[in-house]
Amino acid sequence: MTAAAFRINRSALLARIAADPSPVILIEAPAGTGKSWLLRDLAGPAAIWSSADPPPPGFGFWDVPAMERCAPLPERDPPLVVAKRPETAVPGLARAEVYGRVSRYGAEDLLFSEAEIEPALWAATGGWACLLPVAMGSRTPEGALVEFLREAILAPLPSAQLVALDLLLSGRSGAIPPDVRGGMPFATTPDGGLARPLAACRPHLDHALAALLAQRLSDPAEAHVIATMRARIGQITEAIAIFQSIGDWQAAIDTLRAAGGPFYIHRYGPAAFDRMIAGFPADLAAQDETLVLCRAVQAVKRGELPLTRRILIDRFGSLVEDSVEVIERRDLFSLEVRFIRMLLQTWEDLDLRPRYLDLSYRLLAEIGAQDDLRRGAFYNAVLEFYMRARRFPEAEDSAIRAASHFARAGVPILSFYIDLHRGVIDLMTGNPAAAARHAEAAAGHLARLDYDSPGDARILRLLRACIAYEQGAAEPLNRFLSLDLDSFTQGEIWPSMIEMILIYGSQAMAEHFSVMAARSFLDRWRVTEARSAQFGTLIDIREIAVLQSGNRWQEAMARASALPLPITMSFVESAGDGLAALSDRDEVALALVWLRHLAQHEPGRPGLDRLLAVMAENPHLTHRQRTAAELWLARVLRRQRRQSDAEARLRQTLETAARLGTIASLGEERSFLADLTGPRRLRDSLAQSDSIRRLLRQVADSGPGQARRGRAHGLTRQETRILDALAEGATNKAIGNLMGLSESTVKFHLANLYRKLGCGSRREAVAAARALHLVA
Repeated sequence: MTAAAFRINRSALLARIAADPSPVILIEAPAGTGKSWLLRDLAGPAAIWSSADPPPPGFGFWDVPAMERCAPLPERDPPLVVAKRPETAVPGLARAEVYGRVSRYGAEDLLFSEAEIEPALWAATGGWACLLPVAMGSRTPEGALVEFLREAILAPLPSAQLVALDLLLSGRSGAIPPDVRGGMPFATTPDGGLARPLAACRPHLDHALAALLAQRLSDPAEAHVIATMRARIGQITEAIAIFQSIGDWQAAIDTLRAAGGPFYIHRYGPAAFDRMIAGFPADLAAQDETLVLCRAVQAVKRGELPLTRRILIDRFGSLVEDSVEVIERRDLFSLEVRFIRMLLQTWEDLDLRPRYLDLSYRLLAEIGAQDDLRRGAFYNAVLEFYMRARRFPEAEDSAIRAASHFARAGVPILSFYIDLHRGVIDLMTGNPAAAARHAEAAAGHLARLDYDSPGDARILRLLRACIAYEQGAAEPLNRFLSLDLDSFTQGEIWPSMIEMILIYGSQAMAEHFSVMAARSFLDRWRVTEARSAQFGTLIDIREIAVLQSGNRWQEAMARASALPLPITMSFVESAGDGLAALSDRDEVALALVWLRHLAQHEPGRPGLDRLLAVMAENPHLTHRQRTAAELWLARVLRRQRRQSDAEARLRQTLETAARLGTIASLGEERSFLADLTGPRRLRDSLAQSDSIRRLLRQVADSGPGQARRGRAHGLTRQETRILDALAEGATNKAIGNLMGLSESTVKFHLANLYRKLGCGSRREAVAAARALHLVA
């Protein structure tokens, strides 16, 4: 086809321009829009001046060649029609526009309308004349359109506008600054989307833009412009990478610092955070303050607390180990160092000094009122401190404040952490239904992330599993312990999360496997020096509780007596009202261990009821702890022949548990509960309440009851436990680790299990077990 074959009658546009009374008609549009064709149609038989020089008298049509700057606009009375590209400057044109002598016709005016060409052609070209040959079947050489777009449309654009166009192609036009948007080829759609002509050639435009940007990046000066623009529109990861590629380390660090420094990981994810840190020279990463803090956060997010300390000590000295000293020494440490050091305390399960919170709040006063990211992070850290101190009202208030700041900051993963913590608070305070709502909210925040965060998804699975376990469903937690535990123990974990899994995990292992399995589970947390140092006492006390629940009271007492804490049996016996004042988490837990021992072995002891009543009123108890203390008190009252008081105490505790739906908290005190509900008269009295009757049935069904059903079908206790693990998809190796057995022993039990169930495979065994209600 010849060029004439693509000429389309523009009579409406021609008439509009012909009727325009302005002395200067300016046709300004990118290449390929038909400027020259339009000028020829306007000129008719008249000559057209095509030169960088001004048209001489007698020429009323000037087709300005593609160039950066041409001759000045002639100052004369006869009308002049000028056609040029947007990047070509015409001296004197602005002056004429100020005087109102110019009418502009831009790229949008030159686009064909739907009325001028067939609908199919209009859809294929967006009205852009240069696309007509391809749309009409012309044999265009491969790559010609891409090369045309690169040379004629994109090459004249400055690098900043190329970046803006790249952003527009990605569908994020809202981030393009107004001063950059103005020079784009063709106007965007009313909703800010890609203009129709560009959308019509989108694949070719993508290739052309990528090639040109790659070419520009080979020039350090242009690369700097591109990186600066990417930072300006929020593409921080790309900007830093470009600065690093040209060795502009200071610009890279400045960009990182402006993006939040160590908080970069929350906006862009751990993978991008790791790549960013790796892009700096090792000596710079070891000395620059911002990079050192980023490396410290990177280490703690990987669960490597000793490495975190080493990174900080190597840069700031041994004084940095004392968080209180760091916060106080404004003369030695910057605000950012002091703030990050305070945040790192979140991952350290250590006793907080009395002055620590006061100092932390003084630090908050130094953070700008509009700095939602850091103010939210402050309340997030304080939230963990309050949870550790069992100051739940203050923890909830801090969570609400943090949530408000993080919502304004627009960082979904930080909002996720807050709802996650609020779920844990609800679980600790005995409200699993509210905890489930916060878990759902946390899931919503996680779904909004632009990056993968498998560690955080794993933590959410743990919270949901613990909520389900508290409500009487063991399968999700057993599944987590079988499939996720190894990965979970190696990553970032807050003390409150570790406490949660130590409690629920050890209970599940003891109830559904054995005391030995529960102890093995707890021992896993002692493997690393960091975990052992942080949570050693918590693990010890939890192991003692497991031994007590397993009826190994003498061994439990020996372990408790060996702990280096001031809370001894003698202390508890003589503490009186002082038990209500205990606030340290570990001291409270150990006092409960001793009271549980006394309730089991010396229920008739004078004054024990008073000690238990005082302890039950301690405001620093979790719901689980308070439930246990109330059950022990009911047992003591019953053994002291105060039947009506015992029944009233028990009924109130059970009604509360039924209302809240806290099954696991009662399940751990199964032996005490069985003793209390043993008498037929009391059992019948309690059964008159539908809610209590359902609750007691749920407690029975959630515990080792499945083992009894297994025995009814000829299964040993070990085989029943293996069957539970099979139902959760555990491998032979995982089953062996859970139960303390070798793989060969597991296979031996499996063979017996298959034989008794009349099955030949794992799948058949699980199906048969479900049919027989041996597993859920």
